[in-house]
Amino acid sequence: MIKSLKLGLLSLTGAALLAACDQSATEADAGNDGDKLEIATTIYPVYAFTKEIVGDNADVSLMVPAGTEAHDYEPSAKQIAALNESDALIYHNENMETWVPSAESSISDDVNIIKGTENMVLLPGSEDDHEDHDHGHEGHSHEYDPHTWVSPYRAKMEVASITSQLSELYPDMAEEFQANADAYIEELTDLDNLYTEAFENASRQDFVTSHTAFSYLAIDYGLNQIGIAGLTPEEEPSAARLAELADYVKENDIQYIYYEEAGSDSMAKTLADEAGVEMAVLNPLESLSQEAMDEGADYISVMKENLTELQKTTELPATDTQADDEETEKTVYNGYFEDSDVADRALSDYAGEWQSVYPLLEDGSLDQVFDYKAKLNDGTTAEEYKEYYTTGYETDVDHINITDNTIEFIVDGESKKFEYTYAGYEILDYEKGNRGVRFLFETDDPEAGEFKYVQFSDHNIAPTETGHYHIFWGGESQEALLEEMDHWPTYYPTDMGNLEIAQEMMAH
Repeated sequence: MIKSLKLGLLSLTGAALLAACDQSATEADAGNDGDKLEIATTIYPVYAFTKEIVGDNADVSLMVPAGTEAHDYEPSAKQIAALNESDALIYHNENMETWVPSAESSISDDVNIIKGTENMVLLPGSEDDHEDHDHGHEGHSHEYDPHTWVSPYRAKMEVASITSQLSELYPDMAEEFQANADAYIEELTDLDNLYTEAFENASRQDFVTSHTAFSYLAIDYGLNQIGIAGLTPEEEPSAARLAELADYVKENDIQYIYYEEAGSDSMAKTLADEAGVEMAVLNPLESLSQEAMDEGADYISVMKENLTELQKTTELPATDTQADDEETEKTVYNGYFEDSDVADRALSDYAGEWQSVYPLLEDGSLDQVFDYKAKLNDGTTAEEYKEYYTTGYETDVDHINITDNTIEFIVDGESKKFEYTYAGYEILDYEKGNRGVRFLFETDDPEAGEFKYVQFSDHNIAPTETGHYHIFWGGESQEALLEEMDHWPTYYPTDMGNLEIAQEMMAH
């Protein structure tokens, strides 16, 4: 189904526009016998992708003016009024166009709203997103990194997503939309291959940018982005951070600092001057001037220029001081803690209604997660990750419902519910040097069978309500169950959707 925003009523003046829009939409659905579709887009990448998909079936407008910082853009009342005369609004996602959710009460119900990254799993916006992670996105600017389009690999995914949603809204044009998209995706595939071939044997992987807009590009093509600022150019680094980066640039013989031609280059210039290196342009393509477009510049041509610029760094001779892989952060979540930090927990910590993630693995909903894992961790393929998690997640218990003293296992629609008491905890030491804690529960019910002994593991080591957990069960003994290391059925709240669960897995 198309994701749309539920919006308020327009004024009496807007009612006349609504009538006209209704007529236009009806004509379009009947075969586009009337005027072309009018489609508003937000930022340049969405504009470029949409124009390629719709071809001659629509007039496509760009809302965010060239030279405007897209992160800070807010539409005027005049722009909202113009938007309400459109058939559709296509935006990237709410982490980029943060104004879209707040503008919903001003946009007509007749404007079909399409999110470009619908069904795409995004990277966490920052390390802080691991904590206090909200399942709802509204009001959380940059909870996830929005800059997917800077990777040709993910640009293909966005084109496919926009095409699918447009085709569902306007089925009479679906065949032409798909043909246009297929042709464009072929061009993007050539660009993707160009990037892959350019960087697969790169002598250098590290590059320094003015702000961290290139994480997806770095991950998809085996590079390592080092940002001066955060996800937005306004996230200025401290003096200590700049000094640290200057030392890093000198020690690693970095010869170029990349900045955005359309934005402020002050931080990049300060660092380049401090380290005594050159500056080069890397375009995040959030906007493109009309002059550049008139001269023939487009998404593919600018991305080719970016490739050439990056090769100034990646083709330099290798050094002995290439950045080492980051060490695992020594946090409780990652399994680093003292015995004295562990405390008893009650079954109420796990109370709620839970769904197994195994069906999501089977239907492909987690494939993007495995793709990310493979690219973030050298040496293991996405297929190997999927095989590993298939063994871990496999179960015939689709749902588990927990109260303060009962656990109900739903197996093939049949309920198996028992009362449990707490039986303590066990600390486990792993080969990698980290540790885990299992919290033990058991029942005296003679009918419990394989569910007599239960153990929970959820990366927490003291009383707290959990957001997800791994669970172990067996009928022999707690000691025998502690030996199980390969099979750990995993559960998330039943009110979370497939994409939301995949997104949470990336955030952790």
